[in-house]
Amino acid sequence: MSNTPEHKTLFTPEAYAEMTTWFASPLGQHLLAAERHLLDNLLARRFGYHLLQLGCADLQLHDQSPIGHKFSFRPWQAASTTGHVAIADMEAIPLASESVDLVLLHHALDFSEYQHQLLREVERVLIAGGHVVIVGFNPLSSWGLRNRLQLFRRKAPWHASMLGTARLLDWLKLLDFQVAQVRYGMYALPVNSESVIRYSGMLDPVASHLNWPTGGIYAISARKQVLPLTPVQTRWRRLPVHGLGLPMPDKVGQVSRHWITASNEDSMS
Repeated sequence: MSNTPEHKTLFTPEAYAEMTTWFASPLGQHLLAAERHLLDNLLARRFGYHLLQLGCADLQLHDQSPIGHKFSFRPWQAASTTGHVAIADMEAIPLASESVDLVLLHHALDFSEYQHQLLREVERVLIAGGHVVIVGFNPLSSWGLRNRLQLFRRKAPWHASMLGTARLLDWLKLLDFQVAQVRYGMYALPVNSESVIRYSGMLDPVASHLNWPTGGIYAISARKQVLPLTPVQTRWRRLPVHGLGLPMPDKVGQVSRHWITASNEDSMS
């Protein structure tokens, strides 16, 4: 029997409610502010008709997107306070292939039991040239360290299955995504105390400007590549050239003289 603690997925009403409550705490509010700062810069440059958000809490993070139609999916029925929400399995998205211009994953991969399947579904519903924006916890940070140390008291958000950027970038490459940008943020210690957050986050502006890869969160923007159509070229088979029965060049003059002589004799007779 494995000693690994049971993985708790976000796709339950209890986990979803816990994350929504946690984001209202001082640490959650500070994290949410850092995420909004990263997302506002990324989403403002992405255009289209339809935006889908899949997240871990009852939050709306696409306010700065110029896309007109924005909606979210959750896998159960519950009252929502943020925008248009439909019931759907996040790992089997009930949308037609190539029907969405942008997909926003707000910690959806961190709490999914089938992370690669979720990414495959995102790739399927995105149009060619569409974008995915992924927000996740960085395991190579103080947040990742606390997540690993807190093994048996798995309260939100420390039941996350944090996915490193290196592995995630490999997955995106395999799914024919071109990564446009990777940004890091939230350098304060993961302690739910306003004073600790304030003092440990004093270097946030400098670290964010230098994009240090030790931030507690990352935001990745990637574009679904349009595969060019390669025309099929017909390879013509070279045929051997044989003589066609025409007179050789050195006999052309002789044939012409015979024809002229015969013509003169006919005219004199």
